[in-house]
Amino acid sequence: MFEDHFRDRVVEAAERVAGRTGIDPLDVRRSMAVTTDARLELLPGSIGIGLAAMAVAVTIACVGFLVDPRTGPGYGLVGVFAILDALLACGAAACVVVARSARTRRAENSRYEDAWARLAIEIWPSPRYQSWDGTLGSASGSPYSRTEFLIALRDYDSLENFLTRAPFTRMP
Repeated sequence: MFEDHFRDRVVEAAERVAGRTGIDPLDVRRSMAVTTDARLELLPGSIGIGLAAMAVAVTIACVGFLVDPRTGPGYGLVGVFAILDALLACGAAACVVVARSARTRRAENSRYEDAWARLAIEIWPSPRYQSWDGTLGSASGSPYSRTEFLIALRDYDSLENFLTRAPFTRMP
């Protein structure tokens, strides 16, 4: 019974927020896209650096093999290393391109984040919007994500686990 009331309250609050902002905060697809873009922006700092470092290491090895062919595995294998080097460098560059593409959507994503924050403030008022240890906080201790909440809401799953704590929305 209380769960149905909570579901109705969420939908009504979402309609009010959508009316004020022009963005539906319950849009699961958009929530997933915003979360994915946030992760894609981190690619150069995580995977891109590793690919670039491996490309540099392979380049140094190839140059060493070409300078002193007696120490190398032969020209055929050095050619394979050169192709691998090019692929690693392209992978590092692709990480940068993908991250920049995600970054261009940051303004649009911020509008969704703002709409979600307005909804969260209406649904999980200040006394409930706290960390697990009872101190005031930003719900970063929540055991579920915004997307999990939205999928449960969309699929009419039980909302019992979502009643008292706002979901986390930012990556740690």
